[in-house]
Amino acid sequence: MTSKRAYQFSHSGLLMGETQADESPLEPGVWHVPARCTLVPPPQDIPEGKVPHWNGTAWTLVTKPTPANDNDPVAKLQAFLAANPDVSAILKQGSV
Repeated sequence: MTSKRAYQFSHSGLLMGETQADESPLEPGVWHVPARCTLVPPPQDIPEGKVPHWNGTAWTLVTKPTPANDNDPVAKLQAFLAANPDVSAILKQGSV
């Protein structure tokens, strides 16, 4: 059985690491890709402070999350929205 490199991402789409996708023994050329993985390789050159994010079709580079005070959910949400202005813009559009 052959395998290919697969790239794991978290529930939020951030790159976590690598694993293997195995070829189907019954369907040559069909790959059993594990959950929350893709066969598309992430970018090689990652600037400081950025992290690859899988958006469902491609890798993009987003601001690396910074740990927030887990005891304060409002501060955690504010930090997330400050680091992800695209999400903020979507939320503002929905409130119109």
